[in-house]
Amino acid sequence: MKAASFFLMVFILIACSSSPVPKGIIPPNQMPKVLFDLIKADEFLTNFAVKDSTINFKTRRISLYEHVFTIHHISKEDFYKSYRYYQQHPDKNKVLFDSLYAVVNRKKIEEIKPKIVKPMDLTKPPIITPK
Repeated sequence: MKAASFFLMVFILIACSSSPVPKGIIPPNQMPKVLFDLIKADEFLTNFAVKDSTINFKTRRISLYEHVFTIHHISKEDFYKSYRYYQQHPDKNKVLFDSLYAVVNRKKIEEIKPKIVKPMDLTKPPIITPK
């Protein structure tokens, strides 16, 4: 009897976690990309714009966020509604942040991966152009 209860509970958890998100919520495959771009916008503001004392951080952050929303074809309201939805659903939120973590790791690997360079043809003399 305990085994049947356990399997029923596992089935219910899996069924709940795999349910699609409601209409009007940013899908789980797009949300990590939006979050990543918002984090990058904050990183830019924190690391580079701090050197410019004439920048109004609040205004600049709003501008950068609006730019990210435009790139992803969503509104500010869509994002915050979706963000609240994911916060209220811990199972989906975990999947969301696991996906975000994967996106960040993929970007890091792309940065450190050696670039493929076309091999030089050693049968021809190099072409040197004057500067």
